Formats: sequence, structure tokens, C-alpha cells
Amino acid sequence: MYGELVGVDIGYGFVKSYDGEHEIVFPSVVGIGRDISYRSQLSTYKSPLDTLALKYNGKNYFIGNYAIRQSSIPSRSLDIKKPEDLNTLLLFLTSLGLYSNEPQQQFSVVTGLPTNYILSYQEQLANLLSGEHQIVLGIDGKNEEKRIIVNDIKIVPQPFGTLFNLVLDSAGNVSDQEMSNKIVGIADIGFKTADFVVSDSLEFVDRLSSSSNSGMVSAYEIIAAMIRSKYKIDKKDFELDQIVKNKTIKIAGINYDISDIISEAYFNLAAKIKTELDSLWDYRELDAIILTGGGGEALSEYLIPKFNNMMLVQDAQFANVKGFWKLAKNKANS
Repeated sequence: MYGELVGVDIGYGFVKSYDGEHEIVFPSVVGIGRDISYRSQLSTYKSPLDTLALKYNGKNYFIGNYAIRQSSIPSRSLDIKKPEDLNTLLLFLTSLGLYSNEPQQQFSVVTGLPTNYILSYQEQLANLLSGEHQIVLGIDGKNEEKRIIVNDIKIVPQPFGTLFNLVLDSAGNVSDQEMSNKIVGIADIGFKTADFVVSDSLEFVDRLSSSSNSGMVSAYEIIAAMIRSKYKIDKKDFELDQIVKNKTIKIAGINYDISDIISEAYFNLAAKIKTELDSLWDYRELDAIILTGGGGEALSEYLIPKFNNMMLVQDAQFANVKGFWKLAKNKANS
């Protein structure tokens, strides 16, 4: 019934997935595909994730870094209504296609939604992703037809993935009884949203859980504006990923250090998130606050000193999706 168990996090910034062995991550960017007139055998883009293409319903798309490099109009959708966005399905099917070793593969999937959108969109998202999907997955110009069958899908509040990762072992069983009995706040800083949940003995506390728009895109907007002012050049959010990672911007072949710009943007965003947390929680009533997500890792040096009981979870970018996979294991064993 279940098939391959996979956790998938269709983030606004990056898609992350995990099957118990393989971590996959690529930018949540989609662009219209095109015929590439020449493929250089000497290209240094060797990773399969750098040359992803997808054909779905007769239309061709480039995915992730390939869309950024080769599509005329690449897009990273920031629409909160994920079930109404075709890009959500295209990114999801690309991710599962990378785990499909057969022409037809069945999957059981756990994924997440921002805390505030669970009630409104979980059924609609489940309907979008479930069932049979015929795709052609392209890697470096080589195409394979695949039938993806999603037999079972469960959708949880996004930050709960990190909690499941902490308390469950690789068999899906509760292994950290102490953590499972605590009152824990989880601050998950993503690309578009910051999600805050409280767990009391693994029970979701709705009144203390919320989402905001204070994701990393807010810092990107500050960084883009400061780059525009200082260097007279415009950069889109998906172009900033590598720039922010390297803390340099290359202009006319010269690398310029922008670490001071990034620090200022991160400091301002962390201050905003601190204010939001103070209005939602009295941190003294929580046994621990767990900081997670790729944005949580980026902002950790600015946020953790503001809370006596906050800690950055290990492997923060993948903590949610690994917890999704562990929950899939738990579900399959029950």
C-alpha cells in the first residue's frame, strides 16, 4: 500500500526531500523549457540537480538551477496558495522523480504547510499531489518516462517536522522520551514565512502557534536594495542565493565583499522576529525553543543571544524533511 517512503518539503526558497538515505535540495524555481542547441561535454555543471527538466501535460519546464541559467522567465512563486500554484506540483513531481528507479513507482509522502494555512489548504494540497502522474524527467538532456503514484500523503504543520526528527528514531519509534514530554516552542525560519509552533507532550498547541511573513525574502529585499544603491545593479531573489552564500558579488569579473550588507539585513530581520516571538510566547513558560530551517541557521547568531533557552537544531535546513520521513516510517509501521 505504502510504496517508497519520502519526506518532501516544498519550500518557497528550496525543495528538500529525504528517503532515509539520500538528501536532495534544489531551488524552488521553475521556467519554461526550450531546446538547447548545444551541450558542451566540458561543462563544469556535473551534478544531476544542475540540469533538471520536466515534461508534464505536454509542456516542457526547466527546474531549479537549470531554470535560473536557461529559462527566459524563471519564477520562484511566493503565492501562499500553494495548492493553486502549478509550480508546487511540478517541483513535487521532480523531487519524487529523482527517487524513482523504475518506470512506475509508488510513494507514501509526508509534507508540510505553514502553520496558519493547514486548515485552509491541507485537503486541497493533498488532492493536488495524490494519485497518478505521468512525467518525463530530464537530466542533462537525457529523458526518462516515469509514472509517479502517490498512494498516501499526510500534511502537518511545517515546524513539527523538526520535532519529529528530534523525538523519533530511524525506525519511526519515539526514542527521546524526555523531549517528547516537554513544552517546546519551534521557530522555523523559511524563505517566505516564519512559522512558530508550540508542542506540549507532542500535542500541537494551536493558540500559541502562528505564521508570519518574516522569512528570509525580507532580508533579501534589504540586501537587493543596498546592492542597487551601492553597486547600481539589480538582482532577483533567486540570483541572490549564491551571492548571499558566498558573501560576495561579482561585477565585471571582480568580487566585492558584501558581508556587511548581509549582516545588517540579518540583524534587522532577527529583531523583527524577536518582536513577533515576544508577542506570541513568554519564553519562560517553555522548556526550550528550537530554532530550525535554513533561515534559522542563517539568523542563529543574531537570535539565540536574545533567548536563554533557544538552541539551533543540528542540520537545520533538513530537520523538517527528515522528521517528515520519520513520521512516514511511524505511519507505515502502525
